[in-house]
Amino acid sequence: MTRIQGRDTAPSAAEDARETGGGDRAPSSASSPKPRQAERRRLMWAAIPIAALLGVALVLRAPITVIPPLLAQVRSDLGLDAPGAGLLTAIPVLCFGLLTPFASRLLHKIGINHAVIYTLLAVIGGSLLRSAGSVGAAMAGTAVIGAGVAIGNLAVPMLIGRQFRHRSALLTGMYSATVNVAVTMSTALAVPVAVAVGWRRSAALGGVVLGAVGLVLWVAVYPPGVRGARPALRARAGLTEPVGLVRDGNGPLPRPDRPVTRWPLAWWLVVAFSGHTLSYYAVTAWLPSALVDLRGMTPVDAGVAASVFQAAGIVGPFLVPLLVGRLGWPQLQTVAVIAAGWAILPIGMLLAPGGWPAWALVGGFAQGAFFTALFAVVIERSRDVDENRRLSAFVQAVGYSVAATGPVLTGWVHQRVAGWSAPFALILVVVLVMGFAAVRAVGRDAAR
Repeated sequence: MTRIQGRDTAPSAAEDARETGGGDRAPSSASSPKPRQAERRRLMWAAIPIAALLGVALVLRAPITVIPPLLAQVRSDLGLDAPGAGLLTAIPVLCFGLLTPFASRLLHKIGINHAVIYTLLAVIGGSLLRSAGSVGAAMAGTAVIGAGVAIGNLAVPMLIGRQFRHRSALLTGMYSATVNVAVTMSTALAVPVAVAVGWRRSAALGGVVLGAVGLVLWVAVYPPGVRGARPALRARAGLTEPVGLVRDGNGPLPRPDRPVTRWPLAWWLVVAFSGHTLSYYAVTAWLPSALVDLRGMTPVDAGVAASVFQAAGIVGPFLVPLLVGRLGWPQLQTVAVIAAGWAILPIGMLLAPGGWPAWALVGGFAQGAFFTALFAVVIERSRDVDENRRLSAFVQAVGYSVAATGPVLTGWVHQRVAGWSAPFALILVVVLVMGFAAVRAVGRDAAR
């Protein structure tokens, strides 16, 4: 059995009897003439709620990360300087920070099923507006996408906690991996598609298509006004009503006994998450441009090359249970090693940019694993679901607000100092601070 800080990640036999698609599994008849066929049919139906969740995950980063490989064309077409171009990547992250408290209130008021519809509509509409052809439209559309994704950032983990609680580690890994798959595809395909149809259509295509597919699937499975998956689907999957572990709908918010802003642990987590997200969005925004300048790549090749960083992040989330559970590493050692892996990327680009495939691969593994490891601490140090929500919202609100400066600041440094040494040195310093804060957070005892 896999353990992380005393929490079992492998389900018990009793938990195995429960389905992860929308609550506890209803009792089945032992006298069924074809139990295996019936079980296969039930599992197929039970997989549909998971597919709807992952359909939402596809649009939570890809409409944002499609822009960095296209920055050269965007700057030329719209007449933007480097900081202005970086703002197109920074605006969504700033929205994550500023709008997370409002997203939390919205989710409490109207429920997860309804709120996710706003996420998908915002991604579709924002993607179309961003490609309308003016600087104002590009900035406004980017802000609309950021506002929608801010809701989804909280909604998907809440749904996992409410409906997939007996497989939360597995579903969180699947969610994170799906996000990275979409990011990898958007990064790799952005420039080839732009060569064929122009950057505006390339930038809009993923958000519109994935958003529309996700919207249809979401409404079919999780319609507004229903708690959890559609009742007919639950019946076919042999599921009972989902347990309300997360408040969903009208009702008073629980009164906290102590504000999270007074927890030293919360502030260490904020610093660690801020450093992680600032570095992630800075690398995502400028690595393709750096490879063009440092290695003489074409924009197409640089976009594909930079996707290595995102592709490695698909595997990264599964490293944490492997290291802690299978290999028995202490969580402190795991976080320290992951943070050191994150630092390999800027160090490598500073000392030997020719080895960029190795640096991007190691850094990609680490960035995917770090997010999972950090939020494992959030879960483990929270006494209940509401405390988890408050701590997560605080960490995301402050962390994303700070991270929004990453692409702009990195672009400003690159414009003021020739070459790419100064930008990667800046990222290295931020990653080192991130690692120190994460080690402090993990090393603290349970007392806040």
